[in-house]
Amino acid sequence: MTQTDGYLLDNRQTEAGQRFDAFATLFDPTTFRHMERFGIGSGWRCWEVGAGGTSVVSWLAKKVGPTGRVVATDIDTSWAASAARPPVEIRVHDVGAEEPPGEGFDLVHARLVLVHVPDRERALRSMVKALRPGGRLLIEDADPALQPLLCP
Repeated sequence: MTQTDGYLLDNRQTEAGQRFDAFATLFDPTTFRHMERFGIGSGWRCWEVGAGGTSVVSWLAKKVGPTGRVVATDIDTSWAASAARPPVEIRVHDVGAEEPPGEGFDLVHARLVLVHVPDRERALRSMVKALRPGGRLLIEDADPALQPLLCP
C-alpha cells in the first residue's frame, strides 16, 4: 500500500483504481441516465469535478464528440491522465479553494465530491458560476449519517 497522509480515500493509494472501478460499476448507470435526461450531446461543454477515474470522463467525451469539450478536474489527476486527448482536458484543481476552470459550461457534474470538501458552499458557488445560463448542475453525493461506518 502506498504511504499517504492518512486520508482514507486518497487517490495516491494503489487501491484507488479498484475503488474507481467499483464506483463506476455501482454508480455509472444512474449518473449516465441523469445526463441522458438532460439531453447531453454533440458540442456540449462539460466540467467533471473531482474526476477520480476515467469512466465518466470517457463517457462524456463520446457524447460531446469532437466539437464538444470535457474539462476533468481533481486535486490528484493521476488516475484520469489516460483520458487526456481531445475533447478532454485534464487539470489539477481544488473546487473548494479555486475559481472554476472556465465558464459557459452546459453541464457541471460532481459525484462523491462535496463530502470531501471542507468549504462546500464555496465549491457550489464555483460550480454554479461556471454554468452558462440554462446549464445543468448534477450533484451526486453521499450522506455518511445515513450509512455509519463500522470501525471495530
